[in-house]
Amino acid sequence: MDTHGADIDSLPYIDKEYDSPEVREKVLSLIQEEMGRMPPPPVPRSAALFKNNELLRKEYERVKLGRPLPQFDIERYKLETPKEADSGNVEVWKRASDNAASQLEHQSIRLANLELLQHFGANAWKLNNYQKEQLLSSVEKATSRYKEEGVNVNKVRKYEQTEAGIKLAGLESRWSEGVRQCIEIQVANCGLRDDINKLEQDLASESQQQ
Repeated sequence: MDTHGADIDSLPYIDKEYDSPEVREKVLSLIQEEMGRMPPPPVPRSAALFKNNELLRKEYERVKLGRPLPQFDIERYKLETPKEADSGNVEVWKRASDNAASQLEHQSIRLANLELLQHFGANAWKLNNYQKEQLLSSVEKATSRYKEEGVNVNKVRKYEQTEAGIKLAGLESRWSEGVRQCIEIQVANCGLRDDINKLEQDLASESQQQ
């Protein structure tokens, strides 16, 4: 059902006028003229993105402003002893010790992750591939179903328009026949009117002679 009040009378399977370049150009010019009278689309308000995530919000602002990505900080991954000038500073040695412990824990976690990957990585990868294949299969089936539905819709539309075209051709033929008969009746009426006028003139002439 049309909810916008537009009267759609297009029959693309029947009307072939659009195949003409002149008609197509005229249609496009009418569309452009109509679009020129349409009000501009409303501009959506800017939505605040990543309200609850400061890190993503800052990254979004960086990309929006076109700023380059900051260089990766590798200083914290360096394992260095305090300089000779700070060799007697306990706080400096404490920070160095904490950094060494942090690096050791980091390497330990990396080794644990590598061991987990070695034991479970292959099966996890196979499972992931299987899930992706199932998702792909479902998407392909849905796509095939929608394509088939689209083809069926076009078949029904073509059938309905073909039937409508036959009815329109019959109505047009009846209309043409009706117009032809009206013209013949008008011509016959004109002929009768001339005959009546001629008879009236003859009667008037005879009455004057008597």
